[in-house]
Amino acid sequence: MMRKYVWIIVSLFILELIPSACSAQYVIKVLPRWMFSTHLDYMLPQSPVDRFLDADDWGYRFEFQYRLQYNKPFLAGLYLSEAGLSKYELNYILYDPDGAISVREKANTRRLEFGLTAGFYPEINWLLQPYVQGRVGMAVYQSSSILTDDDSDENIERISEMTSSVLAYGMDFGIHIVPNIWYLRGDVRVGFVANPSGTFLSLNEENAGSTGHPIEYFEQHTSSANWLKFSVGLSYLF
Repeated sequence: MMRKYVWIIVSLFILELIPSACSAQYVIKVLPRWMFSTHLDYMLPQSPVDRFLDADDWGYRFEFQYRLQYNKPFLAGLYLSEAGLSKYELNYILYDPDGAISVREKANTRRLEFGLTAGFYPEINWLLQPYVQGRVGMAVYQSSSILTDDDSDENIERISEMTSSVLAYGMDFGIHIVPNIWYLRGDVRVGFVANPSGTFLSLNEENAGSTGHPIEYFEQHTSSANWLKFSVGLSYLF
């Protein structure tokens, strides 16, 4: 009889440990209308532009999109991105009647891009949500020389050396990583950035020296451009 009561007590204890209810994943019924995204881009130049640019081009990107139809997975909006393409820096002493100034002069070429973006974002309601996005806009290549007081870090002068613009386009395949906070997501992408033939200045590293102005070691090129792009960032839905 005692053994019977012991088994009853043990059985009740085990039942108490087993959860009586399970909570399923939250089912999304109404999708937010807006999405803001910010990314860090790593761009690998492809042929033919890889002959003139380094393989470590870094940049950033902002996007602001709107859901085109209520509760549908199609979004469209605007984007802005910037990437540094070539940079060279020299330090020298500038003498004037007021005394000597230690100058840090940097010449750089950057690529600005802005335009329209649209994508298909199916809500699979799971931890990883794949999507595809396309873009078309304008790329602006801008080269400048920046003179800075090396002691006070104050900007002395900025000289625009060359500016050109060309059509730009691209496509990304991405994955939203959805945490417990559903509307704030990790965002990982792989894709490409491209433009038809355009003119820009880039550093000739083989001929770069330690005298003169840094922009003197930049050369003008006319070429189409294509980058393989890897991105990581955050997307916020509201």
